[in-house]
Amino acid sequence: MAKITVTLDQDIPHLGLSAGQTVVYDDAIRTADDGLGFYISQLAAVEPRIYETKYPNINFQELIPVSSSIPEWADSVPYISYDAVTLGKFIGANADDLPNVAMKAKKDNVPVGYAGNSFEYSLDELRKSQQLRMPIDITLATAARRGAEEHMQRVAYFGDADRNMYGLFNHPNVTVDATSTLDWKGSGVTGKKILDEINGWIGDVWNQSKGVHVPNTMVMAANRWTFLATTMATEYAPDKTLLEILQAQNLYTRMTGQPMTIVPRFQLDGAGTSGKDRVLIYEKNADNLVMYIPMFWRPTAPQPRNLKIKVPAEYKVSGTEFRYPMSAEYFDLAAMS
Repeated sequence: MAKITVTLDQDIPHLGLSAGQTVVYDDAIRTADDGLGFYISQLAAVEPRIYETKYPNINFQELIPVSSSIPEWADSVPYISYDAVTLGKFIGANADDLPNVAMKAKKDNVPVGYAGNSFEYSLDELRKSQQLRMPIDITLATAARRGAEEHMQRVAYFGDADRNMYGLFNHPNVTVDATSTLDWKGSGVTGKKILDEINGWIGDVWNQSKGVHVPNTMVMAANRWTFLATTMATEYAPDKTLLEILQAQNLYTRMTGQPMTIVPRFQLDGAGTSGKDRVLIYEKNADNLVMYIPMFWRPTAPQPRNLKIKVPAEYKVSGTEFRYPMSAEYFDLAAMS
């Protein structure tokens, strides 16, 4: 690769260079602007590779309906909830004492946070990439995206107390039942007792809403899900596990004929009261709960900075908002021996 030697006739402060200084450039990428141009020329190939990378444990969107319907500039999402009460009755033809509707309205705001991170390439990295006719390495870019999605998931599951955000697994408006004393591995505890307790929890969510909400999703501490998935249901069928029996025999499946979603999350191990394992049972749909992401992770225009090209990225995200808290309930379990 050809070399070019020049003596600067003026200061270049943003690159840390002074007038009179001798600088040697590779002919392929002579300046930061050339490096910037090369990076931009690679974007068409780089960005699809960044976004096609899948991360198996970034899974919050499997459990939470996500909305991107609000504008990117929004810092909060206001909504109004109504509670109306009335009851019809038999009346006479000339009656004027018709029951009236009593209604209360409450306004709430869901905070939306602005977040970001960045990655960068040195001019030397870009020179090597161009000389070898190879696309620039996307490791840094995919790591930046991964970091943003891990942050989104943490906010989705547990919120951010400093910003008054709540999560799927710790929302203060969702009822917590910590009364269970059943040790799943205790002496004399049968699979039937365990399944009866779990089905009782499902019924609790249905009953507390007077049948309005039929829970269709159960999220369990990972060690509890593993126990159900590997313990044979000998009282029911010698070739089936407790998890298989539970999926076939539960309130939601009996009422709808559809399978209930029962999944593990390591985040629920020890997440309950006094470090207990937690189970969340809820009716998953966009009417009951939502997470706002008006802006997914997005790299902005690359910026020359000293001998590097820096690429800032931004995104905006809320916590998880339960619009109808009675559609869900937390159950904190007794320890397993």
